[in-house]
Amino acid sequence: MEPNPTNLIPRKVAESFWRGGTSGLEAWDVLTPNRASSNIGEFAIIMPGEEQVVLTKEMFVFRVKNLSVWSPFYLFWTLCLQAVREEWRRITLMQTNREDCGDRYREIVLPNPPSRKWTEDHEASFRDYFTTVAKAKTVFLDSVSRSRIPLIASASGTTTADSEDTPE
Repeated sequence: MEPNPTNLIPRKVAESFWRGGTSGLEAWDVLTPNRASSNIGEFAIIMPGEEQVVLTKEMFVFRVKNLSVWSPFYLFWTLCLQAVREEWRRITLMQTNREDCGDRYREIVLPNPPSRKWTEDHEASFRDYFTTVAKAKTVFLDSVSRSRIPLIASASGTTTADSEDTPE
């Protein structure tokens, strides 16, 4: 029984929440709480190998589908801009503990990049940081796995952070 490393629930329980064998999350998805949290508008990015977690329904999950100009790293960069953060707070912090979060988040305006080159220039430090951390985690987990010494769930797991997980 492999535990979910975030909250240490058995995989079988996680699958019941997911209503299937996987969470549906993908590497480089961007997350933020959407209600009932002081962390609304604080963003996180799913690293390769961290996709199989259980999230509450109080989370927004953003995924870049068209990688021709945008990338998850550019999305994360834009969400870190002070002007965008202020918009996010103004629009989403009005949210109460209602079940329906509505679609006010769609009112937030993100800077549309003029070209893929412009995107790459502005996202470079974010891409470099997160892909470097992902590669370091892969090396670490491979080393832990090769040692064959049982460790706690947060220090063990599967490695899935290979080059094909990085969006082009």
